[in-house]
Amino acid sequence: MFEGVVGYQYKFLHCWLILRHEHKWNSWVSSLSGKVAGEDDIRAQGSNDVTLPPRMERSVGRDRAKKMRSGSSSSSSSACLEVLQKMSMDRIAYEERQEAASKEEANDIASRSDRKLALQEAQLEISRAQVRIQEEILALQKEDREERVMALDVDKMAPWVRDYYINKQKKIAQRSLSGDASSGRSGQ
Repeated sequence: MFEGVVGYQYKFLHCWLILRHEHKWNSWVSSLSGKVAGEDDIRAQGSNDVTLPPRMERSVGRDRAKKMRSGSSSSSSSACLEVLQKMSMDRIAYEERQEAASKEEANDIASRSDRKLALQEAQLEISRAQVRIQEEILALQKEDREERVMALDVDKMAPWVRDYYINKQKKIAQRSLSGDASSGRSGQ
């Protein structure tokens, strides 16, 4: 046909033998002629010529593969959304656990500080009791010294030592009398 129309032999016959059964080629040829070639027409042409190699399925092109991926992206995007929601839920649960742990830790710290304060108060009471005991011991020691001073026999001492101890005895007696008088007045 080509040689009859153009006047010379078709140079790309080897390409036409490969392409004549391909969908894209048939669609293009049918668009030129205005006739839509269906699969039945293509199969009928292929079954008539036994010299041709068997028809091979066309591989998916890059653009078509992208369209197919983007068409299925709704399922993959929903999967991504599910993963993001799970991550968000996990993060919220983690933050809640952290908050509960920090509250528990704050409670532990508060209870520890309360116990520490109670221990310090107990130690303070103990130290106050120790001070009272030491004051009583000192008072007893002072009283003991005063009794010894009062019990001394001053007649056998040197005159200047005797004067010293007699003055001491007078002071002790005066304190004793003033203490008895003030305690006697408060009792009435």
